[in-house]
Amino acid sequence: MPSDPRVAQALAALQQPIAEFRAAVQGALAQADAFIAAQNADAATQAARAATELGLFAVGHVDAAKFAAMFPAVAKADKASLATLTKAVKILRDVAAKGEAACHAEVTDGRKLGATIDTALAAVGQAFGAIIITELVRGGRYKAAEHDKLLDPTEFRAWNNAERRFAPPLVVEVSGADLHAGALLDFADGREKLVLVVKDNAPPAALVRCITPGTFVLQTVDGTGLDRLAGFEGPAIAAFLPEGAATFMHDPNAGKEPWQRLTVPSLPAGPFKAVGGFSAWQMEQDVKMLADLARTPFAVPATPGAKGAPAIGADQAVDRIASWLLDTSGLKGTA
Repeated sequence: MPSDPRVAQALAALQQPIAEFRAAVQGALAQADAFIAAQNADAATQAARAATELGLFAVGHVDAAKFAAMFPAVAKADKASLATLTKAVKILRDVAAKGEAACHAEVTDGRKLGATIDTALAAVGQAFGAIIITELVRGGRYKAAEHDKLLDPTEFRAWNNAERRFAPPLVVEVSGADLHAGALLDFADGREKLVLVVKDNAPPAALVRCITPGTFVLQTVDGTGLDRLAGFEGPAIAAFLPEGAATFMHDPNAGKEPWQRLTVPSLPAGPFKAVGGFSAWQMEQDVKMLADLARTPFAVPATPGAKGAPAIGADQAVDRIASWLLDTSGLKGTA
């Protein structure tokens, strides 16, 4: 188990989507095991199964052994199908044995953030292929030439829409110097959820580059907002950053406009020092972009029919609008 307590905190917040993925794996594994057991059952076991299913009413009236021979529990599969199903079972068993570890990765020295996520999710993609193989073999629809490639590791880019909807979350430990937000955009689809646990100095607002109308984006220093991320029905990206970073939440369900969707409890002021390959200018641009997106775009006409005044912030909007209404109503000075 990773030593950074923020990893355990993130995994705990993501328990529901992790449990959903593990349930899919365990369900497929149970079905595959039952199918293989039925294939290998001897005549006595098959007769006992039939007798149980027929119940007491059939005792003395129906020959359970003959009934089992006429109506087997599962259709007989050929050797090639069973061999492939056995491979699928091994993959599912390995993923199940990893538990929460299957939803954790670390960017090690010399590796990139995107490549690390790719590798971790490719193993998950292999589990999706094993689930499909289980269904194909059980249904008698397995074709080696067409389906064997399903058991190869499959990167996220090749996943179909259904697989992306059931993708498990991933918690990734990464150094602040390797926090390249652009690498995360390839995985913002379906219900994929990425939580980065960032170590050491980091760019203060790197994830602002991940904001799109339909993507939940979070920067937190204490885990606030991870529960909202876990329950979001869409792609989500979060960074668990050291103290001093900007904190913000972009929730697509909060409104149509960027300023409605975005809350920014903390925005650091410069000057900033370069971190890894990130220059101070780049970090300043990220912080400015975050401030711009969060600014409330109210525009108040100076006089009736005149062009609106420049956009102002939410903290000024109420006073400005109230003053304008009083001016135009002729009531100013009477209150």
